[in-house]
Amino acid sequence: MNSEHTLLSIIAQDPEWTRKHASQLSPVLFATESNRYIFEAVTECGNEWDMTSITNALRRRGKLDDVGGPSGVSALFDDFPVMSMAAHHLATVRDATTLRRALQCHQAASERLNLALTVGTNDAAALLAEIREELDSAGKLPGKRLDRLSSAQAMEMALDTIEARAARPGEIPGLTTGFALLDSFTYGLQAGHLWVIAGGPSDGKSTVMQNILEGAVNTGAKCAVYQLEMPIEEQALRFLSSDSGVNSGSLLTGTMTHEEQQALAASFKRLQKLGMDYVNVDGANADDILADIEQGDYLVVMVDYLQLLDVTTAKGESREQAVSNVARKLKNLAKRKAVTILTGSQLNDDGQLRESRAIGQHADKVLYVSKVEANGEADETRRSLDIKKNRGGPRGKRIQLRFAGASYRFREMDDDNHTEPDWIETMPTRRKR
Repeated sequence: MNSEHTLLSIIAQDPEWTRKHASQLSPVLFATESNRYIFEAVTECGNEWDMTSITNALRRRGKLDDVGGPSGVSALFDDFPVMSMAAHHLATVRDATTLRRALQCHQAASERLNLALTVGTNDAAALLAEIREELDSAGKLPGKRLDRLSSAQAMEMALDTIEARAARPGEIPGLTTGFALLDSFTYGLQAGHLWVIAGGPSDGKSTVMQNILEGAVNTGAKCAVYQLEMPIEEQALRFLSSDSGVNSGSLLTGTMTHEEQQALAASFKRLQKLGMDYVNVDGANADDILADIEQGDYLVVMVDYLQLLDVTTAKGESREQAVSNVARKLKNLAKRKAVTILTGSQLNDDGQLRESRAIGQHADKVLYVSKVEANGEADETRRSLDIKKNRGGPRGKRIQLRFAGASYRFREMDDDNHTEPDWIETMPTRRKR
């Protein structure tokens, strides 16, 4: 006797068990049409049923002959299933259904792709997005039992965290951002968090992300850059310029002084030893980048930036919805992989996150970087960093930054507008994960 037939016998004979597991039961679980008809008849009977009520329900539906008549129903009551194995049979049938649905979806996808190759398609990317979504949903059955911890286990986990932090008083729980004041407000780059650095054109959001990433990689953390705005070589030059303090113009024109050459050589040797990957994203879309992060072992990654991602929109989906979905996937990925993800977002003319305010809803931290006006004009050497969202910490805080644009370096300013010493020399307690 197979698991599908045994499961149906349990359903027919034990209404209480069936009601308890109703969320995990569905007609789609039954591959055999006659079994599916019997299950649907059971659900029509209400809270209680027996052989007679099931038979009558099938007769009303005109399906009694399709299940083998009254004898087909009585056969379910002739068996004596072991109730301790009920959960096993349910899991077996659900697994078989998942595999069957996946196979059907793959076969249908193959037929659609062959048809597209034969007669052509107006939008290959949209077709692939639809097929990918259908394949993803194939394995999703209603009522899947989720993993859980008991209250005792959850409290033990929380206590372990408290004890670990108490053993290192004053140390931030996450990796340092390289900015002491920002660390004090956000508690550093914590595992599973999505940071969105937003700003207008030329406000410096890419440089802020770069500087934060530098803070993390200098602790020994393995990091990665997914740079969509510039070639890898240009990003590497920016890191060299920032780390060495050498004017980027001198690097590009080859007009460095002897002191600058020495500083550059020292930075070159140091940066070579750090755990930083520069990922080539040419031709990659958003799903490719997400999959690459999934397969990596990074603690912090930088994706610069959201609006530059090649986002495939499904049929009937707007660009705004697609960008929001990418932000949601980035957050879920950060949580699942225990990685911190830094990404940038443009602001629209109203000072809101461009294309989708849902970007901010998915993020754990949202920071706005903007130019500071002095005497009615923008001061290119200063920026304000406003903490708009700060899960687990204070929001509404503003940090004043001094911007050395020629070397791609921001530094925090004190209350008297004096620039703090270089963060490399004054880095706060470094937290390693």
